[in-house]
Amino acid sequence: MKRLFAVLCALIFASSLVFAQGDDINENEEENANFSFKMNQPGDQYIAIGLMVTFPLNFGGSWPLYRNGQLITGGAGSLGYHRFLTSWFAVGADVSFGYHPTLGSNIFTYIPIIINATFQPTFKNFEFPVTVGIGGAVENYLSRTYFPGFIFKAAAGVFYRATPSWSFGVQNEFMVMPQWYSDSQYNDCGFFDSIELCARYHF
Repeated sequence: MKRLFAVLCALIFASSLVFAQGDDINENEEENANFSFKMNQPGDQYIAIGLMVTFPLNFGGSWPLYRNGQLITGGAGSLGYHRFLTSWFAVGADVSFGYHPTLGSNIFTYIPIIINATFQPTFKNFEFPVTVGIGGAVENYLSRTYFPGFIFKAAAGVFYRATPSWSFGVQNEFMVMPQWYSDSQYNDCGFFDSIELCARYHF
């Protein structure tokens, strides 16, 4: 009788170990499934590098080169750092350098620094960032420097996550760049549209 009782106890103990191990396996599978479902996690970061063609929209001339306008189609390069607060929302900052030739064969340059927020849904390996930001800029034309210049930027794009560390894509950016003076007759506001090719390093 004692032997039978001991055998039953051993079977019950062994069964409990098997079920516990099965629960651990199921929990690990669920954790792995949840981890693989989200392309980005809170705390993930990325550095973005971009080159863009920029069109001056309200300075006269016609698309795409605006040769007859006050400003002619120019270009810009950008560098940015961003950090995800959730799997779909990131904050960061971008700095860029842009230029536009003028009708008089001079150069208008600007260096904006922008703080921005990005909403980024994903589908499989594709990411769709939508960004808005505000900041300031140093603007220069001939010997005149305007600082600080207010900047507003909105952008939307599509990226392909080629590897866990790299994504590549294209963005369309709209930028507003006003200039305000004590004498309001000199106030001005520039509207610019850009097409940007961008690479992002994720870590």
